[in-house]
Amino acid sequence: MPNTSARPKHGRRARRRRRVDPARDQLVSSSLESAQQCLLNQDYGTAFVHYLLVLNLAPVFKDFAQESFRFTLFKWAEELDSVGRIQELFDCYEQALEIFPADEVILNSMGEHLFRMGFRDEAAGHFHKALKLKPDYPEARENFYRVANWLVERWHFLMLNDHGRNRKYQQAIQKAVQNGCNTVLDIGTGTGILGMCAKKAGAAEVYACELSKTMYELACEVVAANGMEGSIKILHKKSLEMEVPTDIPHRVSLVVTETVDAGLFGEGIIESLIHAWHHLLLPPKRGEGEFREDCTTGRVIPAGATVFCMAVECLEIRRHHRLCAAEVGGLSMAAAGELRSPVSCSSEQDDSTEPYTTERLSRLPGGYRELTEPFTALTIDFNNVLELEGLSSREVREIRLPVTLEGELDALAVWFQLHLDEENSLSTGPQEDTCWEQAIYPVHSAMSKMQNRNAAADAFVIYAQYKLIFVI
Repeated sequence: MPNTSARPKHGRRARRRRRVDPARDQLVSSSLESAQQCLLNQDYGTAFVHYLLVLNLAPVFKDFAQESFRFTLFKWAEELDSVGRIQELFDCYEQALEIFPADEVILNSMGEHLFRMGFRDEAAGHFHKALKLKPDYPEARENFYRVANWLVERWHFLMLNDHGRNRKYQQAIQKAVQNGCNTVLDIGTGTGILGMCAKKAGAAEVYACELSKTMYELACEVVAANGMEGSIKILHKKSLEMEVPTDIPHRVSLVVTETVDAGLFGEGIIESLIHAWHHLLLPPKRGEGEFREDCTTGRVIPAGATVFCMAVECLEIRRHHRLCAAEVGGLSMAAAGELRSPVSCSSEQDDSTEPYTTERLSRLPGGYRELTEPFTALTIDFNNVLELEGLSSREVREIRLPVTLEGELDALAVWFQLHLDEENSLSTGPQEDTCWEQAIYPVHSAMSKMQNRNAAADAFVIYAQYKLIFVI
């Protein structure tokens, strides 16, 4: 317990203040004595109120009372927590931080309460603030990485451990920077890896944005650990909300991003790039014959993508998305025959359904059978804003896939090749060993056997993302 009998040393300014307002000084003195007496009596709630009064009326006592105030706050918070008065607990911490906004111990303690209450993102924010104030504060560092382990999606590990992906992105970024793209924006920076690649390649200005608060704070830590804290500006913001010059001083010559999922468009890369071309990027080169330096034109890494698909038969996918058993233990399941998974690809998409799930086809139990040849479904140029804008407004297109192997259609498997530049590309195909899985569009109804080129055609719709109807 802190020493409650010590008296503060008053300087000349404090003595002058007492002479000016003796009534207030008397109130401060009596409240300080009452706070100390309440501490001795373990009446922490009353002591906390007295300390608030003292420190609000006489900030000169902050240094003297800080340790006792912390002790009182923590003890009172324990009591409030034990009786479920959670809102009052957080109100007390907010009041404490109004008085001591740069107290790393109080910030860390509030973060611990937030974490226990399930507010993990907010907890990470408080731990990160404490670390910024005192980088060698071991409790805050341990707490920050503990909550980060809860909040960081598992796919981040696969992505960061994909050495082929990292190497090719680094090569493409290095080439672009060396060719004159010296101002860079990393959209959806995650841990900050692509932005750091740009800085390492020699970019003069690097900016990065991240929507997730935890990932933003983690990126700040990673960038600082690599000695780039002052040379990469990271914003906790969605790129769609960024503007020039509010967030970045001028348009950039290069946008790097990996906001793609197994289905390519699920993380909003199209919307992000359309906004970037209109508001954040320099204009693109108009054609091969245009001789303008790369520092005066804009470009995107990745430069584009090609989407592939094929029809597959797979018992493992089938049993995960529809009822296959006609009876169980001699009991009919016919009445439950309409049960199906919420994953649905159709032209009537709603908020209760997902258009696709993901699987690593090469690792599915029992394997899969290819009922059609892989087919190019779509190509997209990320450096052509008109093409990006036209993707959502184009007419629905029908593609016929000839059956090459007889079997039962369970799903359409989709993957893509990401063209980083003219030389570097990444494939998410079934035979590739990458961090990506394949997008799976399951068939919910038990369809007739697919006959070798002679079967009646069945329409299979992938409408929401690609505006395509596959006829098999």
